[in-house]
Amino acid sequence: MYFIRGTIPFAVSMATFAAFSVASAQTQSGGDLSGIWTRGPAAQSWYRQPESGPGPVQNLTPPAPTDGGGAGTRYIGDHTNPILLPWAAEVVKRRADAQRAGTPEMSAQQVCRPHGVPYILQLNDSVQFLHTPDLFVILYAREGRPRIIHMNAAHPDDVGWSTYGHSIGHWEGEVLVVDTIGLTDDTWIGRLGTPHTDQIRVIERYSRIAGDDIRVDFVVEDPGAFTTAWTGVVNYRPDTGDYHEQACAENNINALTGLEHDIPTDLTPDF
Repeated sequence: MYFIRGTIPFAVSMATFAAFSVASAQTQSGGDLSGIWTRGPAAQSWYRQPESGPGPVQNLTPPAPTDGGGAGTRYIGDHTNPILLPWAAEVVKRRADAQRAGTPEMSAQQVCRPHGVPYILQLNDSVQFLHTPDLFVILYAREGRPRIIHMNAAHPDDVGWSTYGHSIGHWEGEVLVVDTIGLTDDTWIGRLGTPHTDQIRVIERYSRIAGDDIRVDFVVEDPGAFTTAWTGVVNYRPDTGDYHEQACAENNINALTGLEHDIPTDLTPDF
């Protein structure tokens, strides 16, 4: 995976940022989540279990807190988690077995593919939150990917399908609630390779907590892959460093084995 890094003072132009700031100050009716945030190192960006109820598939061999979750970390999902329908459990097991065999399937982050939702919540490095009356925008430094959340709106009848789906949001007091549907089924739930279908719906709740962190409680519903709705938890903390632009080039080499992945080929005649 190759990154081109360059320090930029803001994720958007000064004029645009000023427009966002003025709109936020004049019309923001909920909380204030604006600023630059980070999930921290990869070893700290796992989904946590909720205080009660079913939670996400967990890693059977989590990385040590000191290793940063870098190359060589084993991502072996627990396929016995009761949230998984049989076919989904088989996929988690297959990917765990591949990890054990030293021939892992590479994640979106490793090969520069879009993450989807909720997987994007495991992405470390910097993110920037911006408010306007009609939009809440999350800008991910890595690969410059934005999420556009339409505030106080409804999902269209013809929402279609895309990697990041269609997101709408509203404030409940100082908690931002985000509802995302229309997600394609070609992404993972997280780096353990948990699959989902295009029936997935994700509800995220962003709230400030002690220490100036942001806590995100997210609920995943997908009757095509899971036996029940389940909840995960992540935290963002203020990012005191520079916001770095990171351009990620497509990578077809397995970083752990050095072997090339097959290049997708369309054998369908053009005419």
